[in-house]
Amino acid sequence: YGNTGELQAVPFDKEVYGGLLDKCKNSLHEVAKVENYNGFIYGCFDENSPSFSDYLGDLKWFLDPYFEHSGGLELIGPPARCLIRANWKCPAENFVGDAYHVGWTHASALRTGESVFTPLAGNSTPPTEGLGLQVTSKFGSGLGVLWDAYAGIHDSSLINDMMQWATIKEQQLAEKIGADRARIYRSHLNTTIFPNNSFLTGSGVFKT
Repeated sequence: YGNTGELQAVPFDKEVYGGLLDKCKNSLHEVAKVENYNGFIYGCFDENSPSFSDYLGDLKWFLDPYFEHSGGLELIGPPARCLIRANWKCPAENFVGDAYHVGWTHASALRTGESVFTPLAGNSTPPTEGLGLQVTSKFGSGLGVLWDAYAGIHDSSLINDMMQWATIKEQQLAEKIGADRARIYRSHLNTTIFPNNSFLTGSGVFKT
């Protein structure tokens, strides 16, 4: 393909297609809508789709403290790639709010290092009331908030430093966006922007 989307060449065009492949009809389709959300580029092929802001719905209220008001994010290091034999909806659901899987699937990791989530290992201890909240949108996106758990799954040796830094950031944000939303930054979020953009704040994991 050329840098404007036209199909320019196909391997073994004559041998496989007999030279009859119509390159014009097989060019790339133009993305109908492209929006920049604080440095993240989202595209949609449906020109009748809602705006990205409307697509996020109430999630934007929770995400903006991280992506907009905090001063932005920087992704560091090369990406890690893996293939998983699974229904594509399973990982999306995990990040939207499948809290049940955490205690079992990640039990061994939770018991290593004594993170703030260690009590959840093996689902041996039921979550306490008011531990967090869950938000979903009508378009399939969703997130879960674990209050004051910015340190996430990190080792106990890092918890104090991480929470001290997050507390300073929370105080700074409170002056801009209020105490309630600033507390979100100090917390842990598991999120999926449907269908395939998932991330954990605090833990610093972004997946597509």
